[in-house]
Amino acid sequence: MKVIRRNNKGFSLVELIVVVLIMAIVAVALAPQVVKWVENSRISSDLETRTSIEKACQLAVTNEEVFEEVKTGDHQILITKDDSGTHVQALPDESGKLWDKVARIYGVDTWEEFKNSIELKSTPVNAPRIELRVYVYVDGHTFSTLSGFASTDIKGS
Repeated sequence: MKVIRRNNKGFSLVELIVVVLIMAIVAVALAPQVVKWVENSRISSDLETRTSIEKACQLAVTNEEVFEEVKTGDHQILITKDDSGTHVQALPDESGKLWDKVARIYGVDTWEEFKNSIELKSTPVNAPRIELRVYVYVDGHTFSTLSGFASTDIKGS
């Protein structure tokens, strides 16, 4: 008497449905954490941008040529992100050696290239826009703020 063995290789439809269902449950459970992690990494990137711009401003003001030309009063870089994109503005104006020197220290040749290279990555949720301000004082000190993003898990220094 011959015994016939079936050699079933593969998966049944029921097994595949069970595996897909388990994967869907895991994905639904992890999705909020992944979204929060991504937003926190974007905020962290914006904080790094803030720090590097502030350091570039500090170095620019220590240059004697630049320091002599900086007029009395406070100067600032205002970077905003809203629905229309990221905008970079120097106040009181964009002329003078200070902003060109900041741009070169930051790693680009001109102020226009600097403006085009900056992008805030986090998403404004509770505010209409994200705002990064770097203040440059004539005595060589700097101060910066980053506000308008949704999460407060990461604090600026």
